[in-house]
Amino acid sequence: MSPPEPSRSLAVSSRAFEHPAKTLDDAVRLCDPFTPLHPKEDEDLRQDLQNVRGGDRLALVARSIRRAGGIPTLHLLSGHLGSGKTTELLRMQRRLASAEGGGSPVATLFLDADHMLDRTSVDLEDILLALWGLVYNEHPAAAAKVLVPLWKKQIGDSLGTVVKNLPSGIPQAIQKVLDYIRVQGIEQKQVVRASLASVVPALIEGLNQAFQTIRETPPFDTSEPLVVLIDNLEKLSEGQRAGVERLSLDRLVALKGLDAHLVLTVPLYLCYAAAGAGLIGLYGGKVVVLPMIEVGKRVALGGGDNPLGLRAMVELLQRRVRFDLLFEEGDQAALRIARASGGCIRHALRIVLDAVNEHDDPPVTAASVNRSMAGVQADFERALPEPYVPVLKHVARTNRFPDDCKEDVKRDLLRHLFVLEYQNGDPEPWWGVHPLVETCRKFREHP
Repeated sequence: MSPPEPSRSLAVSSRAFEHPAKTLDDAVRLCDPFTPLHPKEDEDLRQDLQNVRGGDRLALVARSIRRAGGIPTLHLLSGHLGSGKTTELLRMQRRLASAEGGGSPVATLFLDADHMLDRTSVDLEDILLALWGLVYNEHPAAAAKVLVPLWKKQIGDSLGTVVKNLPSGIPQAIQKVLDYIRVQGIEQKQVVRASLASVVPALIEGLNQAFQTIRETPPFDTSEPLVVLIDNLEKLSEGQRAGVERLSLDRLVALKGLDAHLVLTVPLYLCYAAAGAGLIGLYGGKVVVLPMIEVGKRVALGGGDNPLGLRAMVELLQRRVRFDLLFEEGDQAALRIARASGGCIRHALRIVLDAVNEHDDPPVTAASVNRSMAGVQADFERALPEPYVPVLKHVARTNRFPDDCKEDVKRDLLRHLFVLEYQNGDPEPWWGVHPLVETCRKFREHP
């Protein structure tokens, strides 16, 4: 029997015949760098990283939500691209919805902003409308009871004047508006958002009424606020600093009008830049940063390998691939890949995948692993601006940014993974240059 047709909507483990992979085909399917692990079906692929990340940070958020006594809370989750935020958010959603860890089941909504919204342009109104769509998809009875009359009374007519041929079915109308915003030019987007802005209070009111209906319906039947998880916000408009800061610092404050616990992802640089200094002041709550896996020691501790983090990274890879069967170097290949990745899960999986794809049959050679690493290095080489190299040299020597480092330089170095953040239970984070950046010509040849 053939495995199911590959799709990012499927659990990663369901794409392969068995795991860890014993064939090159299965190795490729199990090492997709861009698909988060399903919290239940992919449990065998998940490596426990609590000991190398200073505890289970999302479990702390879940406990905070459960112990809030009915008062809505807000949490901001950040971290590098590829650090595993989505995987951990999905696990937290399951923990809350299944009453894992004690307490009653908590209703949750999970909004993947990257999937439902326009990556290049997103605003508050789009997010609220997407949440309406989620309620329709996941809780149709609550939507029919609450959202239908509100849409007909206050919202539909307003949108119908700017989006032609709006369907009469509300879920279809919502999807058409979101699609319209996604494909239209800036001026057209602004017209639609202006129309939505006039009904933002109604959108929030409708969501609050729907949330109340959902949480009073079995299996929930509780007065506890619903939990809204909004993932991938940190990726939206990532090339437009002004847009990111306006959304994060100005517009999203309105979400506090929702009668719900909120967990939002935000760009890592905002947690440390001056523009983001007021995040907690604006929102309340707490910033939780999911760091990279600490595969190396900081300079003050002598540098070199961090055995605990390196072993965790190797075991993470071994859960997906039988290196002893498929790679010429055996498990030594996993060790080299883990070290070269700097603790970035996405880069480690990409190196495995690219090396495997050089071969029709095993074994995957050491030369192929080297070329795969060189491919990631080449990407860094092309993207790295020469003026940033002195800052990187300083980070490599001290594990911190220079005091006079410009904010936009720090933002770019973190966002593009030239510099990685670590925080293994310590009160303060530290930073290291990505190992494959250190092999770039620009870095090596700079005095």
